[in-house]
Amino acid sequence: MKKFVVMYRVPVEVMQEWQKNTPPEEMKAQGMKLGQDMAAWSQKNEKSIIDKGLPLGKNTRMTKEGATQVSNDLNYYCVVEAESIDAVVTMFSDNPHILTIPSSFLDIMEVSHMAM
Repeated sequence: MKKFVVMYRVPVEVMQEWQKNTPPEEMKAQGMKLGQDMAAWSQKNEKSIIDKGLPLGKNTRMTKEGATQVSNDLNYYCVVEAESIDAVVTMFSDNPHILTIPSSFLDIMEVSHMAM
């Protein structure tokens, strides 16, 4: 079996627009619904999920010149195990993140097995 990191992403401008135009009570309701749908999806795929991951927040970008607060479109990550990239694509085809959030997307990367 191969390992894959899946990055959940939402364009910054989509999140800003949603936060600007959605009343707080509606944001809460939408968040709860998405959370329930994601929990059901995760349970359905629990045998393939080897690291449930974590939500990702604001980030600090560090270079040799120093550190700066920046916005990015990273929302969450998880690690799954599957025979192939095609199997991962099939597994995530009904993922609530991409079905619910406009313009959201997933980056799927195979974990290489390089010695360090």
